Amino acid sequence: MVVVGNFGCVADSTPNAQELRPDIVILDFRLNDGMATDAAMAITQARSEAKVIFLTDDDHDDVLLAAIEAGASAVVYMSTAATEVIDAIRVVADGASLIPPHTIAKLLHHRRRTDGVRDSLTGREREILRLMSEGTSNRDIATRLGISYVTVRSHIRNLSGKLAAHSKLEIVARAQQLDLVARQSATRMAFA
Repeated sequence: MVVVGNFGCVADSTPNAQELRPDIVILDFRLNDGMATDAAMAITQARSEAKVIFLTDDDHDDVLLAAIEAGASAVVYMSTAATEVIDAIRVVADGASLIPPHTIAKLLHHRRRTDGVRDSLTGREREILRLMSEGTSNRDIATRLGISYVTVRSHIRNLSGKLAAHSKLEIVARAQQLDLVARQSATRMAFA
């Protein structure tokens, strides 16, 4: 194996991939000026024959799904031992994928389910869900959105039904599981 180049941003990825013609491109999932998915797609659009491996410390399904959508052959975690990274490079260089078909099927099924729920939510329900995930009380939601407290409660009942949840906390937890709201909001939740 020979390292033929190194770049730190999406803007440099396409010219380097065209000029250097690597067999494998290993991309840190979060580049300085964008995401590895952008670089992978740019490399693919440039008709490069390079196979892509994403390197990440994020084990969330969204990273794996983004890798699949960008055409990556593998996702390797930063905690992976060097010998395993080398093995992954060899496997991908031989034309194999390290993303098992059952994982792809599971992720696509989850994405379809998430998209179905997301599509069923109204714009107002999304706004209320976002505010709930930030810990905003029903009365404050009503004030911010210029609607009545009773209307907010009605929207929350609708959200409860659509998300199959029985409480505000469960609504937010289900929304986080379905990637409808940011996960980091969970630590700031407060309900009134």
